[in-house]
Amino acid sequence: MRKTLFFFVIVLALRTQLAWSWDGAQTMVPGTIEVTDGGNYGFRIWGPSCGGVANFAYLQSTDSNYGTYVAVILMAKAQGLQLTFYTNKDSNGYCHIGYVSQQ
Repeated sequence: MRKTLFFFVIVLALRTQLAWSWDGAQTMVPGTIEVTDGGNYGFRIWGPSCGGVANFAYLQSTDSNYGTYVAVILMAKAQGLQLTFYTNKDSNGYCHIGYVSQQ
């Protein structure tokens, strides 16, 4: 019985660790927003970080669901609503937005 319980706890702990695939998660009202060329970190939000080389997170115009991300972020900024940004470091060390949540 103890071995089974121990095994279950270990599997659960490992599964929880593997399920967290984000380098950063931050809840905030979107800060300064910059828009530039779509292939050059085209839509940037200052504030969310994943420990990257700059204090902004970005979306590229080629990202899946790009228009919806932009609409949600701009609406939250305009209304002063908090969003949770989930980010991952890209190969250059910048924080790429992979998921956004609004409660």
